[in-house]
Amino acid sequence: MKKKILIIGANSDIAKSLMFNDEFNYIKLSSQTSNFNTLDKNTYPKIENIDGIVYFPGSINLKPFNSLKSDDLSNDYSINVMGLINILQYYYSHLNKNSSLVFISSIAATVGLKFHASISMCKAAIESLTRTLAAEFSPTIRVNCIAPSIIETKLSNRILRNETTKNKIINDNPMKRIGQTDDVAHVIEFLLSDKSSWITGQSIHVDGGLSNLKI
Repeated sequence: MKKKILIIGANSDIAKSLMFNDEFNYIKLSSQTSNFNTLDKNTYPKIENIDGIVYFPGSINLKPFNSLKSDDLSNDYSINVMGLINILQYYYSHLNKNSSLVFISSIAATVGLKFHASISMCKAAIESLTRTLAAEFSPTIRVNCIAPSIIETKLSNRILRNETTKNKIINDNPMKRIGQTDDVAHVIEFLLSDKSSWITGQSIHVDGGLSNLKI
């Protein structure tokens, strides 16, 4: 029987790379295809017998620290963290035994990067939540997150359309390329599958080695 996986933020380019796996039955929720809003539990559909949840909503808000406004911080936290918390609290009772939860962090949670103050705090909160919930939900539910470097998506297009910036990102990466959506999607599929049944509480870096290597 296929695993029923709830995809939050299904319009994400990475989420779209998950749509063709025969092992899973993906239930797709997105604000762009319905009235669904992660910050409003009244818009949540009732879904039973869930085997996994992947939470994609995020932001790339890169500003100098002194330029950040309260709204910047509040909006980033709402999208990245509060939406995730709402989803988990609402659907927790509908999770089957041996479910898998997968969140999306960033290398900015552990690597100091200029202009990442707001997003790095949000992603660090997600990584802390991952470890806390992995302990609290064990042994029946596994919780992991993926921390990528920049991935070529619509969200990152504003950064990557500058050829100078794009070439610098490529040259700074040990693998000499920018991450693609499949690079992350394949790891998500692994974490959702029974092949990762002894993995929980982890932040897995999918970043071409950028967070650990200097070449």
